[in-house]
Amino acid sequence: MAVVEPIQKKIKAHQYVYDSIAYVLSPENKHGDEKCFQATCLNCDGNNVDSITKHFYLTRYAFNKDKEILAHHYVQSFSPNEKITPELAHQIGVELAEKVAPGFQVVVSTHIDKNHIHNHIIINSVSMETGMKWKGNKTTLTEVLQKESDKICKLYGLTTIKNKSGLKGVDQTTQKLAEQGKSWKVELCKALDEAVKMCNTKQEFIDFMKRKNFDITRYGEKDITFQKIGEKKKIRASRLATQFGDYYTKENLEKLMGFYRLPKKSEQPPDIKNSKPQKSSFISEFEKYEKNHFSKNPPPAKISETKFLQQIIRNSNRPLLILLLIIMRLLIRQNKKSRLNKKYSILHRYCSQQKYKIYKPSLKEQIAKTEKMQMTAGNIPYRNLVAAQGENYRIKIALSSVPKLYAYPFFFSARLYKDYALVTIKEKDKLLLQKALAVENIQVLENHNKHYSSKADYIALKNRAEQLGVKIEFLNITAEQFEKLKDEKDRFVSSLADGKIRLAFLPQNKDYILHTLYPDKYKTNDLFSVARNSKVNTKLKSEALLGGQKMRYRTLTKKQVEKLYAESDTKELFAVFNKNAKGQSLGDNYNIAFKESDIEKIENALNNQEKTKRKNFP
Repeated sequence: MAVVEPIQKKIKAHQYVYDSIAYVLSPENKHGDEKCFQATCLNCDGNNVDSITKHFYLTRYAFNKDKEILAHHYVQSFSPNEKITPELAHQIGVELAEKVAPGFQVVVSTHIDKNHIHNHIIINSVSMETGMKWKGNKTTLTEVLQKESDKICKLYGLTTIKNKSGLKGVDQTTQKLAEQGKSWKVELCKALDEAVKMCNTKQEFIDFMKRKNFDITRYGEKDITFQKIGEKKKIRASRLATQFGDYYTKENLEKLMGFYRLPKKSEQPPDIKNSKPQKSSFISEFEKYEKNHFSKNPPPAKISETKFLQQIIRNSNRPLLILLLIIMRLLIRQNKKSRLNKKYSILHRYCSQQKYKIYKPSLKEQIAKTEKMQMTAGNIPYRNLVAAQGENYRIKIALSSVPKLYAYPFFFSARLYKDYALVTIKEKDKLLLQKALAVENIQVLENHNKHYSSKADYIALKNRAEQLGVKIEFLNITAEQFEKLKDEKDRFVSSLADGKIRLAFLPQNKDYILHTLYPDKYKTNDLFSVARNSKVNTKLKSEALLGGQKMRYRTLTKKQVEKLYAESDTKELFAVFNKNAKGQSLGDNYNIAFKESDIEKIENALNNQEKTKRKNFP
């Protein structure tokens, strides 16, 4: 298997870009030995140093990002003991570049002058499609480049280097057949890769694999057995996973296809009265700290009194104020038992600040101000809780249920709003939370957590953005607007923040989302719509870049723009904007953007307009 490593010296000078490309394309090394076996340039015209360097520069210049790091240089090295040909090594390098850097200009060069075959991969820092910069950090190296390299190498049956993944590697027969393109195990992996994208149910999966010439001879609770039609041997998913990665286990395949179910024992709802936190052989430092804290500082509330406190809050006209007073009383009670550090109480800080105010507001004003404020409650600062070891768990509860949390030995932080509270705990304490809230089925809490905590989906979206070399965009919307997008949830990740729904999405889905939410403002068939002009401007910039041209701009009135659009041969001759480069409004005027090659068409159309004006002038 190949190891991907970056060249440590950053490419920050134009001369260094030229020298790096010249080095990887040089056919011989300094000793006269053959070095560059084969080179491929993706998304570039020409295959010499001058033309590639020029195209790299034009892309950065077109998006005004010809600064800081100009290119990224990686080396993909294969083990000296690996039985691999230069042709296969180069093919793997090109597939890796196409997979991790779509839309970027990349040079892939295979060198054979060392005791091991290796690929040099130079990636331009700016994408020619989106204009976003490549993130050359450790996450990109380990989570994107190395993982994709490992996956491609496994599909070609290459052996594995000893690492922490626990893979055993493929046998020599599989490796030789893979090099010849005849390995049925590699075909099985490719079929499974397609299946996770196409199938949504167990039956669809079985039928799909049969169409790919693979019978599922046994589908048990713990494993799946595959057999290629015409082959005598069979293989289990667990065995396949030890050779090609955990991606191919039964559990992971079902999760990716969306029909995974927990084992039968785990499906039964736990007994609330007798339920205890699940014991684990590993205890984190945070768990030790939590256990030690509550052994010295027992919860201030009693389970027997929480129902009474809940009833008081429910019957009150000002539930938030009553809750704050109850929390204050609980903290005072706890202070008598132990010396609790008061700096962790937002309420204490709020009350202590009143001493330093010269103006003393009336009780009515204080109550009104308190209800408008977003307060917090809990026994640990929110930042400390989120940063601690373990997955975070978030749910929404009524204000009247907050006192119940003070009767159980676990850390929590709650944001208090006028009508509800958003509670954050660690996932390991969810059974205690279930017990505190007297919820019979844990699935109720799980559904709440999925709605208010989309961390896993956001991480997947972030990794996808890094692969594409783009940045995630955000938009705050209302619940009514969210209903318009409920059938398109695969286009974004939603979360609740400060009472509003926040969308996170990739730039390529921005036009669709804006068009759906604001159909009047973002009409794609409207000449002055943002959606139409953003799309046209991106297309023109890309065409100008590939043709080695510059973009040109003119300022026109609305009537001139409309007439120019009506008289133009193509409807995508130019893009229109009502703001200048600094984002300032142009008033009644508009900027049009067009390619340098179309300047004659624009000038002729504008001259015809002037002639018509003079002719009609009395």
